[in-house]
Amino acid sequence: MPIRNLTTEERYQGILRIDRVLNSSLDLDVVLGRVATELKAILPLDHVALLLINSDEKSYTWANITSGGEEGVDLPDKDIPLEGGTLGWFIEHRSEVPYVIYQDLLRERPFAEDEIVFQRGIRSGVRVPLIIEDEVFGELAVASFEPNCFTEEMAQFLSDVAPHIATAVANARAYATLQASQENLHKEALLLRSELKFFSETDFVGSSRGMADLKDMIRRVAQTEVTVLILGETGTGKELVAHAIHNLSARREKLMVKVNCAALQDTLLLSELFGHEKGSFTGAVERKIGRFELAHQGTIFLDEIGELPMEAQVKVLRVMQEREFERVGGTRTIQADTRIVTATNRDLEAEVENGRFRQDLFFRLNVIPIRVPPLRERKEDILDLVEHFVRKYGPGMNRLIKRIDPRAMERLMRYDWPGNVRELENVVERGLVLGSGDTLRFNKQLLGDPQAARPDTEEFSTMEGHERSYILKVLERTGGVVSGEKGAAKILDMKPTTLQSRMKKLGIKPQKSYGVVEDVAG
Repeated sequence: MPIRNLTTEERYQGILRIDRVLNSSLDLDVVLGRVATELKAILPLDHVALLLINSDEKSYTWANITSGGEEGVDLPDKDIPLEGGTLGWFIEHRSEVPYVIYQDLLRERPFAEDEIVFQRGIRSGVRVPLIIEDEVFGELAVASFEPNCFTEEMAQFLSDVAPHIATAVANARAYATLQASQENLHKEALLLRSELKFFSETDFVGSSRGMADLKDMIRRVAQTEVTVLILGETGTGKELVAHAIHNLSARREKLMVKVNCAALQDTLLLSELFGHEKGSFTGAVERKIGRFELAHQGTIFLDEIGELPMEAQVKVLRVMQEREFERVGGTRTIQADTRIVTATNRDLEAEVENGRFRQDLFFRLNVIPIRVPPLRERKEDILDLVEHFVRKYGPGMNRLIKRIDPRAMERLMRYDWPGNVRELENVVERGLVLGSGDTLRFNKQLLGDPQAARPDTEEFSTMEGHERSYILKVLERTGGVVSGEKGAAKILDMKPTTLQSRMKKLGIKPQKSYGVVEDVAG
């Protein structure tokens, strides 16, 4: 192409066409390919490249801008240091140097990358900085395989085009970052959704008074937006209660996000709860969405709230009072439309007295306390729980359990269950793994420390009392039927006459009417 000056009309129309192209898509590769096509129609060039500074701010990446399926010059695939290159020069002289023209690399190669492009056949070219908010973040480079192909007028034209390209590149990169963040957020949301447990009546096994009261309280508070504090020993099922409150509430279609306050390091806790901005601390290479933000319009469950350090307690208190927060290192205030449910196995009042927990936060949390009773206070639920766990784990272990050894049940009823329902679940699992046949048995070893077992001092204080309780439960299940395939004797692995003898001794009288059992003892 013969060298000639561009007319004013050509420059004007060229800028308009490039501007339209830049606004046509947010896909950077597509846009820059179209820009390359427009530039080749105006300028005598063979090659267009984009140079972008890396996040380390010490090097840059070099990429071809191609059009029409062209591959472009074979550029190096490694990062190139800024020092000694045109990008470093532009950063140092951004207010003085609008562009750089080189007419023949055969004669002179002043910049670090000149040798690289010369080895690939480039002889002449123009380079212009890409600037956003007075900061150089990249460079547009056009080049020819022929020397002396570019004029000052052409360089000025590229300098006029550069701000438009800079804006488009910055927008495309921001859009790509947003897409990546949204994708990560989506993946995390899917992960969190997969952890959700949907409440039903069968989730809370047992018919004791304590369980009935608990389920009633859950239904009541679920219909409100009140803050809930779930109290209970380890292994009682506090997380299950939290899931039930969420899944029965008006927020059930949104996420419930769990944070285990005891499992996170103090230095990471604030970032996990509230998120952080890029560069807010060492290692913060990108913006992070916190759990409160993730739980927008849903529920956040702060498990082991008593483990929160003081700094985090202040931040959580502010969220509860003002319903807003900022990301770590950020200045933008974010609204917190989130229901807060907490849980602890600690005595928070004692923690307040000892100066380890803020009194004002405790008052905020303790609006509606829900106590989950330990298993030792509802031993009448043990049979129901055992049967529940047998149904849950038995099929996966190829164990078809038809009956539970009465002596095993006596042992379970006499045990104090310091690990609560979780410990019972583990015991049933071990019993299924180590046992055989269709009868489930438990030996002393399965219950861990034998010193933890002690006679129950409540209603059923004797071994006969435990046996009576167990037989009554089975009879209730069979509707009072003693004999036959579906009778209590079959389940208890006894002869019907033996069972009838035991019932008489224990003061249990079956009624003639189906499904009614009379306990005539005491």
